[in-house]
Amino acid sequence: LPLRRQVQKIPAPSPIEQRWTASSRARMSPAHSEGADDLHSWVGIIMYMPTDDAPQRQAITEAFARYNDAVRWRLWPKYGCHQHWAKVELPATGAADAARAKARLHERFPIAEFNAARAQLDPARIMTNRQLDELLSPP
Repeated sequence: LPLRRQVQKIPAPSPIEQRWTASSRARMSPAHSEGADDLHSWVGIIMYMPTDDAPQRQAITEAFARYNDAVRWRLWPKYGCHQHWAKVELPATGAADAARAKARLHERFPIAEFNAARAQLDPARIMTNRQLDELLSPP
């Protein structure tokens, strides 16, 4: 199916934020590509938390996780999509899904080179945290 048809089959919350950017020469950028005229799109999926009711907030959070998982596994690999680094989280749906998501990052980005630079430039490991270390460790 064309992308438009696949997306139409996944109910989307709204609003959907969309931004455009030119390609980047930075190899760790999700917008990295060799084509000087390449165009990349950032799509932000927003689910508002308009309530103080804890069960309702939990239901919204779970609905967002289900939606995110649906697009993560059904659309991202097919179309070469990747999250912005500020939005990357390992799935909470189990170790196998987390390993699969991490492997995608390692396939797309030169993480070994990045880790070598981190070791040289931040030997005291000041500019890191557990989540980043987990994402950047070998799959």
